[in-house]
Formats: sequence, structure tokens, C-alpha cells
Amino acid sequence: MRAAWMTALLLGVAATTASCTAGAPDRAVVPGQRPVVLTMANALTDSDQLDTFVREVSALTGGTVRIEVRSHWRPGQVGYESGLIADVRAGKADLGAASSRAFDSAGVLGMRALGAPLLITSYAAEQAVLASPVTSRLLGALRPARLTGIGILPGDLFRPDGAIGPLVRPSDYAGRSIGTQQSSVAEATLRALGAHPDWFPVAGAIGGFDGVVQPIRSIHGFQYNKVARFLTANVALWPRPLVVFGTGKALGKLTPVQRQALRQAAVAALPGSMRVVRGDEQEAAQDLCRAGGLIVQTATPADLAALRAAVTPVYARLEQDPATRSAVRAISAVVGGVVPEAPPSCARYVPSPAGTAQLDGVYTMDTKFGDDPADPSVVPENYGHWVLVFRGTHFADTQQYKNACTWGYGMLNVTGARMEWTFADGGGIAPSGAENKPGEFFVFGWSRYRDTLTLTPVPGEISAFNFRVKRWHRISTTPSFSYLNKACPPPPNALG
Repeated sequence: MRAAWMTALLLGVAATTASCTAGAPDRAVVPGQRPVVLTMANALTDSDQLDTFVREVSALTGGTVRIEVRSHWRPGQVGYESGLIADVRAGKADLGAASSRAFDSAGVLGMRALGAPLLITSYAAEQAVLASPVTSRLLGALRPARLTGIGILPGDLFRPDGAIGPLVRPSDYAGRSIGTQQSSVAEATLRALGAHPDWFPVAGAIGGFDGVVQPIRSIHGFQYNKVARFLTANVALWPRPLVVFGTGKALGKLTPVQRQALRQAAVAALPGSMRVVRGDEQEAAQDLCRAGGLIVQTATPADLAALRAAVTPVYARLEQDPATRSAVRAISAVVGGVVPEAPPSCARYVPSPAGTAQLDGVYTMDTKFGDDPADPSVVPENYGHWVLVFRGTHFADTQQYKNACTWGYGMLNVTGARMEWTFADGGGIAPSGAENKPGEFFVFGWSRYRDTLTLTPVPGEISAFNFRVKRWHRISTTPSFSYLNKACPPPPNALG
């Protein structure tokens, strides 16, 4: 993900998207000038995929423009993205970030090309398409809809995950109820495969479905794998690029230089945003593998050919619109020269747990919002009064802060100054959905002086910040379940 070709690709973008990058923005800041704060309605449950763009805006405007992201817009609604677009047009937010699949609701039909079935099937292809002139053409098509396109950021690939059996070939879909988010192209695709599409909101329940088409990150994060266990890892039916847009009135708050900087920020954010998307998928895939129970399927070349043949009628319908037809052909030309990355797999080696008796005991830590300057979020599950118990090769923790009260437990592996946690499960009261999930894997450096335990980050690993914001203090050398929060305790067997 950090390869040098991304830098080269970004330089190529600057040359091919002149309408977005002409001229360098003036970074001069007038002393005492108050920044312009723009609110952004975000269709996703978190802002991870937008954070790089937000930082680029601040950097390129010298801090004179700040974006305040408001995630999980219209929670619980099936039509949340079409509603978000309407809300931005009505002035309820200055900017919006919504999937390209939703813009046909605003009359922008060409955007459907980005979600055409089995067209963009890898992250390498998605990045190449978004770095091509296709992006500026699609953004320009927003103007007749009284919207102003700013940029298109990469999003997750959607993969089929069966509940009662695999979803590998067209016959596997016949008569099945398949859940996904609302999209006219997704609906046409699933019907062409013989399935019945069922719309559900982001983070919605999937009980009763015969399968889902979802990103791996959602399958893990919302624990859909407890219902749908047959993941076809090497099939990506469509991506979910995020279109960043606003209105002329909202962008009128900015100077021409600042408006130009927003467009440049979207271009500059492409490599970083893609690293986030791919990194999140790889992390979620490994967590699912460690959690167990997931059955990874592989479609053969013959299966893939059968799927492509089955969705041919979808293309016939899409190409009735000239703008969509032109965009599909341009995207096809780009992806034809891209070498895709390998699909997710469960190949990573996970060592057998090993503990150390010198860590055994009960530890506590108290934190609050603002204790970690690098974390701007207000996720209550990440702070509060913590209790951590180590017992041999097992650990368990509880946390309570504001309206959150969570628990987690799993297996401990200690090798020298390296400590690995593999979560078996997590739960409790988690208003932000940020409880620990089965298979999550954290690595910390550790040291202890008397009864003070310090956890530190390990380069190249996931070292969750919330467990290392402050030092832990051992209050008992005897590991005991009784110290864990009685308002939200883990299962009785959490410590083995």
C-alpha cells in the first residue's frame, strides 16, 4: 500500500485532471483570520475514509478552512444516501459525502458507471479509475442537479457472503434473499443473478437474509459473519466510491483560492484514502480469520465468466443513457491495463498463546476525552475507568465512561517485550458500536516498574491507542474476575 507507484500516480493525476489542479493555492494566512468551518454530512458510520481529505483541506488552505464531519447521517434509514443528497441541496449541511450509487436519485445517471457489476473489481483498478479524467467528467455532471462536485474518494469493495451456502456462481443466487444497501444498479444486478434484493440501512440487522453483499469491514464490524459465513473473497461485485460535493451557496463562503484548494485536496487525498480503505479491509479480514467460523470461498475462472454473462442485461440497461455508456467505456479502458492485487485470505500465521506469570494480576486506568491529543473523536467506548485482568494466557477487560459500558476478553501471547492480544469476543453497552470484536488483534510493547505497567505502540502493528493512553496500575497480584465491572461483565469463563 505504501509503494512508490502511488506517488507517481498522484503526479499523473495532477497532469490529467487539470480542471481540478490548475495553479497552486495561496497558502498565506491573514493574521487573526478566523477559519471558515464547513459541515459535512457523511453517509458512513465513521469518518475514517474522509480523514485524509479533511487533513489535506486544512494543509492546503493554511488552516483557513476546517471541515466538521457529521457521520452516520440519517441513521436507520434505508434511503439514507438519497436523503443526504437532498439535505445538502436544502442547506442542512455545507458539504456531503455519499456513495456514487445514490446520485441517480438526483438525476445524475452517469455516476452509475462506477458501480457497474464486475467492472471495478480491485482496489488497484478503483484507484486508477479515480485518478483518471473519468472523475472530472462525472463531477461535472453534477452541475445540472444544482450540486458542485469536489472529488471522488475510494471506498470499499462489496463481496458476496452467503448465509445458507456459498454465493459463487449464478445458480447460488437463484431465489435467494440477498441484503445490501439501496442502489438501482445493485438491484438490477441481483435480479439478473436470479436473487431477490432486500435493502437495509447501514449497520442494520441481516437476520432472515440468505446472504449479503457487503464490504469485509462491515461483515466484521457489524458481526454479519455470525449469520453469513460463506465469503467469496475473490469476487467484488462493485465498489463504493464516495463523492464529495456541495452547493454553490455553501461554497460561496470560500474564496476562489479556497474552493480550488478543496478540489486539490480530493486529488491529493487519493493515495492516503486508499491506504486507509485497503488497510481497514486487511485488518478486518485477519480479524475474521482469527475469530474462526468463516468459510472462505474461491470462484473459479468458469464461475467468474458465468457471473459476467449473467449480468450482461444490466449493461444493456445502463448503456441506454449516453453519459453512462460513455463512462462505462472509459472505465473499461482504464481497468483493462491494471494488474489487480491478491484477494483477502486467511494466510497469516497466528502464534500459539503464551503468557507470563509476572504479568498476572488486576490493573486499572482512568482516562477521559482529550487525554490523547492525536484522537479528535468523542467515542465513549475508548475512555473511562478501565479494569484489566491478566491470568496466564488469558486477559479480560471492562470499561465504563458516560453512556458506554463495555467488556472484552481473549488470549494473551507474550514474547520478550512484545505483547499480543487476540480478542475472543466483546460486548456491553456500546453507543458508537466500538466494542471489541472477535478476532481483533493488537500488539503492544510493554514494560513494568513495580506495579506500573506501560503499553507502547509497535511499528507496523495495530496498537490500539485507548489501551495505552496512560499507564496501568496493578491493584492486586491475584487475577480475579470479581474486579471486573459488575454493570457490564464479560462471560464467567473469560479468564479460562
